[in-house]
Amino acid sequence: MDANALFEHFRSDVKMKKFLHILEPFDKYPVFYDADRQVLSLPPIINSDRTKITLDTTNVFVEITGTDIQKTKICLAVLAAQFGEYCQGDWKHKVEQVKITYEADESKSETTPTMSYNDFDVELEYINRILGLSLDVQKVKACAEKMGLVVKGASEDGLLVKVEIPPTRADILHPCDVMEDVGIGYGFNNIDRVFPANNTVGTYQPINKFTDLIRQELAQAGYIESLTFSLLSLQNNYVRMRQEANLTECVQLSNPKT
Repeated sequence: MDANALFEHFRSDVKMKKFLHILEPFDKYPVFYDADRQVLSLPPIINSDRTKITLDTTNVFVEITGTDIQKTKICLAVLAAQFGEYCQGDWKHKVEQVKITYEADESKSETTPTMSYNDFDVELEYINRILGLSLDVQKVKACAEKMGLVVKGASEDGLLVKVEIPPTRADILHPCDVMEDVGIGYGFNNIDRVFPANNTVGTYQPINKFTDLIRQELAQAGYIESLTFSLLSLQNNYVRMRQEANLTECVQLSNPKT
């Protein structure tokens, strides 16, 4: 069957039909062939039986297709690293990179997967202050390694910890993410529960409590409460939310006082 017939076949398939809308608006659909002109994949719909991995498979070609280039690069790096874990040698010998040349601009090319490592300098005081702990560099290193991070060392004064982030941890974007992983590695349940030094007890403002009591009494007496629109403003709902004021979706009163 051709691609159109294949789409009609999958339109009644519970799993496959949710991917059809990605390609349907286009006149042509992408397809991967091998050297023998055998169909390997019709991304992102389905792969062929020819690409199944068996116990005799020794080489795997990984291709990622998607509508977001950054997410596809992350997914490729994670898959390559996980496959490489079960291969001999270091990743540079067991993961072959592929050079991609863009059809629209042949001068533009890139090599994937990048498998890049990122380093973060995190303050030891910051980790301890947020977690409420008193960890030294060695303890931070042990906790971080449980989460797949690598502590490469500390500054001479011991105030900064250099943490290496592997390509499989694309979710680490900020030192606060490193701090969170150290806390998970330490175990949140192992952190002692203590009252904060500035413990306070919340309560009603006296005027608000009195107003609520009066409101209930008046309502039970048959009165109807009328609320003003003084708290609804374009400034609060749009400008301070960094959104452009959309006057077509909100109602403005010319004279809210009446």
